[in-house]
Amino acid sequence: MNNLGMERMRLQSHRQIKRFIEHHEQRYNLLSKTVNKQATCKFNANSAFLLCAVNPTGPCSSCNHYQPKQP
Repeated sequence: MNNLGMERMRLQSHRQIKRFIEHHEQRYNLLSKTVNKQATCKFNANSAFLLCAVNPTGPCSSCNHYQPKQP
């Protein structure tokens, strides 16, 4: 198999593993009835460098400024 074929296989398996992990995290949160504060917070920065606008360095679990996103 050439390098391009191996690279495609590697990327596909990475995507499958990532989806598998996300599925299990969602299932765990549903079963344990816990809230992922970082993902559901109104102040989430959606950035790789900052967690949120109010508490940039975290942790989200002990933040007093948590407000859920409005739909």
